[in-house]
Amino acid sequence: MTPLPPDFLRRRNALWAELRATPPEHPAFEATLGQLMALVSWSRAQVLAGLGLSEAEVPAPRPDS
Repeated sequence: MTPLPPDFLRRRNALWAELRATPPEHPAFEATLGQLMALVSWSRAQVLAGLGLSEAEVPAPRPDS
């Protein structure tokens, strides 16, 4: 297994920390969630589960909102 680059790890950890500190109803939560999903190639459900949340608790924003 190839070690992950330190910059990747720092960015990933910073995004997790930001998500833990941001309430799900805050607009920045979805933006950070999207960044982390793209960085680690995880689904929304997987990232939410990593936070101890479910999609039922944090529904995806509607496109018209």
